[in-house]
Amino acid sequence: MNCETCGAGLKPGATRCVKCGTSIASPVATPVPPSVAQTQAPPVHPHYAGQQVPCPGCGTMIHVSAMSCPRCGAVTGSAPANVKSRVTAGILALLLGGLGVHKFYCGKIAWGVVYLLFFWTYIPALVAFIEGIIYLSSTRMSDAEFTQKYCG
Repeated sequence: MNCETCGAGLKPGATRCVKCGTSIASPVATPVPPSVAQTQAPPVHPHYAGQQVPCPGCGTMIHVSAMSCPRCGAVTGSAPANVKSRVTAGILALLLGGLGVHKFYCGKIAWGVVYLLFFWTYIPALVAFIEGIIYLSSTRMSDAEFTQKYCG
């Protein structure tokens, strides 16, 4: 079966074209073994609906930051290439935050310059100390989530 929009070949059971993302009107029915049916991903929460992309292997909608598809195991390669460490940023904020080093580490150059310009007031040091505590206290956040939220 081929995609009607771009003509790319489709895998059996695909609901979306992996090349152009077009929904397939009537996917080819393939029998799903019970072991696979039990491991399918739960329904997508409405909060994450805009952050879904089709899996390159099976077409199932997965989160944009997923390293692999939970259904077929295909590697997506969509993880951020320059993931910043939450712990490193937190320690930099606590030790050298008054100079904005943690902002430079996260790629926020403009904010780093602002911290440098006002370091003599000790206000950036106080703000950086609070940021360092926030970074280090968010233990349930992965480095990829930290990068997306604070360094993105």
